[in-house]
Amino acid sequence: MLSIFSLISIIDIRSKAKDNQLKIMAEQDFDIGDLVWAKMKSFPFWPAQIVNPPTVKGKIFSTKGLQKKKPTYRKAQHYVFFFGSKNYAWILDENIVPHSEEMLRKVKKKKSVFYVKAIEEIVEASLAIVPKPELVKKDYVENRDLDKITEFPSIKEDELFKKPTIRFVKRGRTTKQKNGEKTKKSSQKRNLTEEATDEKLSQSKLCKIPPNNALSKDSDNPVSIVLPFADISRAASEYYELPPRPSLDLKKETMRTYDRPTSKKIGFVGLGMMGQRIVKNLLHSGHDISVWNRTPEKCEQFVDAGAKHFSTPADIVQNCDIIFCCVSGPEASKSLLYKNCGILEGLEKCQFGSKGYVELTNIDHHTSLEISEAISERGGKYLEAPVTGSLSLAEEGSLLILSAGDHELFRSCETCFFSISENIHYFGYDVGTPSKLNLIHSTLMGVANASLAETMALIDRMDLPKTSFLDAIKLDSICCPLFSESGQAIADQNFSFNTSLNHIQKNLHFALRLGSLYTQPLRLTSAANELYKKTKSHGLSDCDMSAAYLGAKK
Repeated sequence: MLSIFSLISIIDIRSKAKDNQLKIMAEQDFDIGDLVWAKMKSFPFWPAQIVNPPTVKGKIFSTKGLQKKKPTYRKAQHYVFFFGSKNYAWILDENIVPHSEEMLRKVKKKKSVFYVKAIEEIVEASLAIVPKPELVKKDYVENRDLDKITEFPSIKEDELFKKPTIRFVKRGRTTKQKNGEKTKKSSQKRNLTEEATDEKLSQSKLCKIPPNNALSKDSDNPVSIVLPFADISRAASEYYELPPRPSLDLKKETMRTYDRPTSKKIGFVGLGMMGQRIVKNLLHSGHDISVWNRTPEKCEQFVDAGAKHFSTPADIVQNCDIIFCCVSGPEASKSLLYKNCGILEGLEKCQFGSKGYVELTNIDHHTSLEISEAISERGGKYLEAPVTGSLSLAEEGSLLILSAGDHELFRSCETCFFSISENIHYFGYDVGTPSKLNLIHSTLMGVANASLAETMALIDRMDLPKTSFLDAIKLDSICCPLFSESGQAIADQNFSFNTSLNHIQKNLHFALRLGSLYTQPLRLTSAANELYKKTKSHGLSDCDMSAAYLGAKK
């Protein structure tokens, strides 16, 4: 009996000693604002700073999202902000090392763009911090070497830039293998969960609101694409400086001859990237233009060029004969109709049948039918005329217009249409048909561009010259302006805005709904839509659709 009690006592003592050791190694004195080097799984140590987790009305963000209270973890950890990559993550204390000169000396000469930026930021931050006296904390240690316990983990020089390793987990193990791993089941679950969380954090952009004490100088820099922190090994070759969106030169005229403009007064609602270029061509062709935009500042340059400006859409309706609408999508179009001082309110104050409304926005056919009904009920004439084309085609006045609706209104708009388009098709009174055809046109263009993006990504992965491939397809019947322009943009790494990637993805989404309505499978469209959604998740919504190449590479 004595031997049994002695054995139980020894096991209990060893268990307590092990718990104390883990507690001592996990607890480190890190304060908010401390400069550190933090390590995520499968990635090297990286310059970082201890920060407060962002809170929203008393709630705390954690690695699992928005929670009601700070999560309780078995091991101590801190919320850190990574310099250079501008990412955030919860990191275990055992993977955090205080910033020191020794860490800077261990950095290799060959460094990525992000790593150089991160080092510069942590050095600058360290210069601004007043050094505080070091306090020696005595832990509860018995018969142990204090230096070994309080020693920070050492970092090998080759480990600092070690490439991420990919772990493959076998599925469908045999019964024998499963029985042999029962004792490790709970620890494996925790490890896999932690790895999945770290991978999700490294691939997401969590830095929409930088911390107050984070040093950042990006506010005045040109637009740039910052890759996720996870892809450090390829960061140097995948950092793209994008020029700002193309500016509008109102003085530059297209080399075209215009017909005599209509005597009717034209109102234009929506001065986005496409709307600005349409209004510019309408002014150059001599039309009497009045404009309204949600942001009044965008109207100033057109007022200087000869346009009139009204404060509400209702004012535009009351003072113009034909109103053109060109906004971002169906939600924006319906908002302009039903809002206070909107289009419908303006029509109710006008003589029945005296106003025409032309919808240039890319919308689905259900929305077009709803707008047509609302306009007609209030005595207006409706014409559906979605425009198709890139910014460069809009600048040249070479957009494609597919229209349907009131024939008299279509005839009244001919001089306006010929100012912005060389190809105009009228489908009679069948409202909804142009919207469907426009979505089908965008589907073909989006799928073809996605195919080119994946092809160029494969060429890049095989280290083959992209320009040689583009020169080769120019000699083949497959060559078309879409492949030439997008392919050249990919080869030049220039993804500045021409044909909106976000716009293409929205149209693919509407096309999938259309296919579902008519029970027509659209497998290629669905795959292309997922590629564009993935590209948008990397913060590339406002880029040209050729940026799908970046989504295909990741």
